[in-house]
Amino acid sequence: MATFGFGGGSGGTEFLTMLPPPHDAVNDWDNTKPYNQQSSNTPQIFRDAMSVREEVYGEQGVPLEAEFDEDDRRSFHWVVYASVATTSSPPPDSLRSDTNSNTAADDARRSSSTAQRLPVGTIRLVPPPHKANPYKVKDKHPDADPPGDASRKDSLPKEPYIKLGRLAVLAPYRRLHLSGLLVNAALQYATEHPENIRPPPSPTRMERVQQIGKELEEAILWRGLAMVHAQVSVERLWVKYGFSEELRDENGNVEVQKEERWWEEGIEHMGMWKRLKLDSGRL
Repeated sequence: MATFGFGGGSGGTEFLTMLPPPHDAVNDWDNTKPYNQQSSNTPQIFRDAMSVREEVYGEQGVPLEAEFDEDDRRSFHWVVYASVATTSSPPPDSLRSDTNSNTAADDARRSSSTAQRLPVGTIRLVPPPHKANPYKVKDKHPDADPPGDASRKDSLPKEPYIKLGRLAVLAPYRRLHLSGLLVNAALQYATEHPENIRPPPSPTRMERVQQIGKELEEAILWRGLAMVHAQVSVERLWVKYGFSEELRDENGNVEVQKEERWWEEGIEHMGMWKRLKLDSGRL
């Protein structure tokens, strides 16, 4: 777990915390119950992340049971907290985008034992490998992969990639640009710690792979490829962070082709890509 603090400039302070993949620590999670009814064995950071996700995606009509998925166990999670002066006070007016947007969920968080450290934003990073959406019934989460089909499978890159997702910020805090903070924190971690994203093969195995061919080598090494499944309405947000529908290298050659857009729960989605410059000294 890593924690970073920074000033909010409005009488409050924000803290950013990272949870490595929780694996078995979330085995007790019951997706029919909200975050505040989960087992105390579940890491607090994960419950905090889910508190934000449940509220934000719940507002979009995502069922509670669709919020937790298979990838949560193997993902890196970041949570940003707002430190408020008292447990009974709402966030300062200068932090709020809507002074009437206080919710019962906000009140529940403030009355909890960690109320002075209020979780207000979250994102997750899913490491490789990735596969087509395994759900036979349409996944009801807007962040889900589109159902797998042969044409889409052929358009995806063969090399490993990370996926950013479940980006969520509580409405009263969206003027603080916390989405950018979360996205940049996740990408920076991946850039600086590629060995944690996908541990490189042993020298012996790597030698065997190189003997077999370059295609297999590219299929097992993570070289900084990152993607998001973005709602078309927020395309400009991801462009600002360096993502694009069609990824090209420095010479203008296409690395990842633009894929067909798709619809989830009445919302048009698109795949967007970015190439990170990794810290080669960590590989």
